[in-house]
This record gives sequence, structure tokens and C-alpha cells, in this order.
Amino acid sequence: MNPFPIDAVAYGNRLRSAPATEKVLFAAGAVALCVGFRSLAVTAVVVTIVTAVLRLRAGIGMRDFWGFLWLPSGFILTGVVPMAIEFLGPQTPGVLASVHIGSWHLGVTSRGLTQAMAILASSFGSLSGTLFLALTTPIVDITDQLRRWYVPVLFIDMMMLIYRFTFVLLATAGAMKTAQEVRLGYSTNRLWLRSVAMLASNLYLRSQMRAVSLFTALSCRGYSGELRVLVDRAPWSATRVLGIIGVHVLIGIWGVATRTWGWV
Repeated sequence: MNPFPIDAVAYGNRLRSAPATEKVLFAAGAVALCVGFRSLAVTAVVVTIVTAVLRLRAGIGMRDFWGFLWLPSGFILTGVVPMAIEFLGPQTPGVLASVHIGSWHLGVTSRGLTQAMAILASSFGSLSGTLFLALTTPIVDITDQLRRWYVPVLFIDMMMLIYRFTFVLLATAGAMKTAQEVRLGYSTNRLWLRSVAMLASNLYLRSQMRAVSLFTALSCRGYSGELRVLVDRAPWSATRVLGIIGVHVLIGIWGVATRTWGWV
């Protein structure tokens, strides 16, 4: 079982061979629009377009896309909901709902709700754009593109090593959990707590050992401070780039129109 299936999707989709420049441009434009407008209307259009491109062009099902999206969306909601709740005073304007908890008077105001919805829109839209890039572009293509943009080598190598060590950590945790399940380590609540505690206490040590072994293997193969990977660079198309820019411009016009009309 792949401990990190997003990598398998990145290598197996139909946009795998598409130029990384175009995919980065599409994703970066989507994130910029969502952050710039902070509008639910713009976010809805961006998420719809991203979902359609992933389904029709990349061959990635909606279930897979939303399956990767739900976990970070939970973190977004966890952070956004408290932003809509604030302490109320006797003269607080625009109170939509309130509740007394002991001596505290908490509630939701129109200002707080508007701010929370704006942050939710920008965060969710940015997440969908970033996830589009992650699902269609392997890490080696991204780092190769960063090299072509003269990003410092140290930053790129840190990205590669952290990405690889994430796999090491997940693979180690999966192997340890499988070994515990074979020994019925999760058969009762008491054994479940004991197994989880043992896994948490030993995971870092075993992961560190595997990381040291990986670094030793790199050193034996001539690692000198820079990770070089062979990448098939597909030529970018001016027609497709203009099409991507055109889509972003249309979304921007939609965002300006919805803001003018007073839509969310």
C-alpha cells in the first residue's frame, strides 16, 4: 500500500507529460485570484474549473480530488470558525447570534462572519489551486522548474530531502503499525493505547536511522551538496499559455463584477 498516494497520482495522470511551466502558471494564477478577491463567488468558479480540468484533462476522478481535499479543509474550518465568534459588549453592532456562558457573552456578528467567510474563500480556493499542481506534477518536475528560475540550490535540495524523508516517516509508521496489528496490538482499548504509545515513542528513532542510511547511500554515490535528477522537459506552448492567461482574466472580470454588484 502506498503510504502517500498523492505521489502515485502525480506520476499516473494524463497531464504528467505537460510542461511544468503551464501547470505552475495555472496554479499560481488560481491562488493569486483567490487570495486577491477573497470572494466565495470567485472561489466557486476556481474550484469548478480546477475540478473540471483534473477530471477531463488529467483523468483524475472527483472522488480522488475531494478525497485529498477534505483533510486540509478540516484544518481550514477549524481555524475559520473561531474567527466568526467574538466577545460581545453591550453596544456591539450587527449581532447575528449570541449565547451566555457564565460571565462571558459570545456571539457572531456580521463583521466577524464576513471576515471568516473571506478567509475561508481565499484559503479553500488557494488549497484547490495548490492541490492541482501537486496532483499533476511530480516533485522532480517542480524542482527542475525552480532551477530554471534560478531559485537557490540549497532551497531546492531542502525541498527534495524533506519530501523524501516524509516518505521515510510514513513508510516506517506504516510498517510498525502493520507489525502491531499482526500481533493483535489493537484488539482492545488497553492494547490500542499501549500500541499507539509505543509507535509514537519509537517512530522518530527508527525514522532517524533510516534517514541516516539514506544520507549514507547518497554520499556513497557521490552526493556533493546538490541533487541532480534527469527530467524530460516538454516545450511549453504559447497558445496554451495565452489560454491559461485568458481564463484567469475572465475569472478576474467575474470577481470585479461580483464585487461591484455586492455579491459574496
